[in-house]
Amino acid sequence: MKDRIFFPLACLLALGMVGLALWPGVGRLPSGAVTGDGQHYEQITIADTYLNKIVAGGDAITRLETGPDGKRVLYIEADAGVLTSDPELGPHFRLAADIEVQFTGFTVLCTVRARPADDHGAMQMQANYSAGRVGDSGWQVFDLQPGFQDYSFEYNVPLIEGDQGVDYFAVRPVVPDKSRALIVEQVTFKRLARWTE
Repeated sequence: MKDRIFFPLACLLALGMVGLALWPGVGRLPSGAVTGDGQHYEQITIADTYLNKIVAGGDAITRLETGPDGKRVLYIEADAGVLTSDPELGPHFRLAADIEVQFTGFTVLCTVRARPADDHGAMQMQANYSAGRVGDSGWQVFDLQPGFQDYSFEYNVPLIEGDQGVDYFAVRPVVPDKSRALIVEQVTFKRLARWTE
């Protein structure tokens, strides 16, 4: 085969192989634990397609929906009696080890921007920051208002004891009966002052 034919064909073949290698990742939504960028941990924001990193846990329903402005929002629904008090067994985000290391010993301002869903809208929302074995914030309850609002609480993240693991941030509707749902636009963690050494 002549060089003027061989090299263009070889180039096309190499480009085709690269395209095939990249193809499975095209359009795939982010999943797994929420991580930082390795440098900036003053504020971590989970929004748009990154809301897909939620773990439904138990019998809750979670899915991404497209809002009227074209942004992705997170829909969370649960039936009465299916969610336990354990944050990891309901809808939650896993916070990777790098965030655990950066937040340990600091006060963290946790903010959820949410509203009731259009159908079966929840009147209240619960949120909980869990540091695993060393403790959690307890369930913080917020009365939801129509339209997106910010709901915040501060938590003194305990010092790491033993092996490093992952922290969790759980968010879910309060379900007094039947089923309830809420829409989350964004979750933000803002690292404040150190509360202990």
